[in-house]
Amino acid sequence: MATGSGEDLTPDFNRPQQPRRFTQARPRPVAVWVLFLILFVQGVAVLWTTVGSVVAGEAEVLDAVGQIMLIGLYVAVGILLIVLGFRLFLGHPGARTPTVLAQFMIVVLSFSFFAGGAPLVGMLFLVPAATALLLAFIRPTQKWLDQDSGLPEDSAGA
Repeated sequence: MATGSGEDLTPDFNRPQQPRRFTQARPRPVAVWVLFLILFVQGVAVLWTTVGSVVAGEAEVLDAVGQIMLIGLYVAVGILLIVLGFRLFLGHPGARTPTVLAQFMIVVLSFSFFAGGAPLVGMLFLVPAATALLLAFIRPTQKWLDQDSGLPEDSAGA
């Protein structure tokens, strides 16, 4: 079918397709793999804990609406961490800023566990978050994420 401008609007499903971004991915540095794994495990842990708290269902301090909102918030945070991990894994440099913000929040949360007398739980929060913060700013990660952004390699670290 042709329009007045001469363009054909019917799709040609038999023409050669561009390779998808995931299949043409360039090799990832180890830092990006570890950063992805940290974010993925953090997200799955938040979701798993949320499901566990719903199933266990101990005495609730909040009313039903508050409990639903809290569960929704935890689920959103878990999904956000997993999505950020995949975005970094696929090479989107814009995912680094929310990742750093989320990890800073986890670091701050870990200090409340230290102050509350649960240093082991505090370390379980602090070590992966601090590692993710470090990996987000090292040179191989920055260089790999900036490769597709159009920035020259010399200005990526400046």
